[in-house]
Amino acid sequence: MSGFFRGTSTDQVKHVNAEQKLIKELQKKGKFPPHFAKKVDISKVSMEVLKPWIAKRITEMLGFEDEVVVDLCIAHLEEKSEKGLDPKLLQVTMTGFMAQKAAPFCSELWAHLLSAQESEVGVPQDFIEQKKEELRQKKEEAERMQEELRRRKQDLERAQQANSKATAPETSRNGGRDDGGRRRSRSRSRGRRGGGGGDRDRDRRSGRGRSRSLSPEARPRDRRR
Repeated sequence: MSGFFRGTSTDQVKHVNAEQKLIKELQKKGKFPPHFAKKVDISKVSMEVLKPWIAKRITEMLGFEDEVVVDLCIAHLEEKSEKGLDPKLLQVTMTGFMAQKAAPFCSELWAHLLSAQESEVGVPQDFIEQKKEELRQKKEEAERMQEELRRRKQDLERAQQANSKATAPETSRNGGRDDGGRRRSRSRSRGRRGGGGGDRDRDRRSGRGRSRSLSPEARPRDRRR
């Protein structure tokens, strides 16, 4: 006993006794959940994974951030004790800061600790399932984005193809008119050239005909006569 009281003040002893007395009263009233009876080996728990959850959950329950309460809870879990962790003492300690919200918080925390020590990686099973769900949702979101990109690419390709089909006939029609216009222009030019030559030929033929039709009397006399 002397070792217990070495370096321990009377006030500290009174405080410990008061806590133990309160724990017994709460236990009689059934204020502790059944799983508080199970022991936790904190060395098997990954505190690096659990610390963020502790801070987040305390903030959610209090409605504001309180580093003092968070540090107190973590210190209680990491404190080395021959008797090991006592969830009942943790609840009594946290009640001074969280009031009635201490009981549900400590119940959740202890359930996670029990689950974590059974895991090969020291992580609660709920955390693992949540991580799997997050990864599944991220994968689905990535697949939806890929599908949306494929759909937009296909729409763009269809639009480009439709635009190409729409412009091709118009270009052909314009080309046909231009070629036809040039062909008609050439034909008219040939016609004009051919028509002029035909008139001259007709004039020549007409002149010869008139010469043949003249009577011998009407023909010019030979000057030599």
